[in-house]
Amino acid sequence: MDTTPWPNQDCPVLVAALTPGEGERIVRVMREDGTVTPPEPCRDAHELKRLVHHERPGADLHDPAQVFWADHPGEWPR
Repeated sequence: MDTTPWPNQDCPVLVAALTPGEGERIVRVMREDGTVTPPEPCRDAHELKRLVHHERPGADLHDPAQVFWADHPGEWPR
């Protein structure tokens, strides 16, 4: 079980910053039981949606209170 402090208990999805040369963003999800997923690479919005709906059903990906983007919200590597 991951014991990394979570920055905001009310925001269950963290999307890491875009990294030049990387083909994905790293995403972590806090499950309903408070456990946190291991870092998961996502290449696009479809993969993000799949991951979040599997780990945190009912999370609203369009709600900025539920998804924290480290930078450039909604943008994906090209």
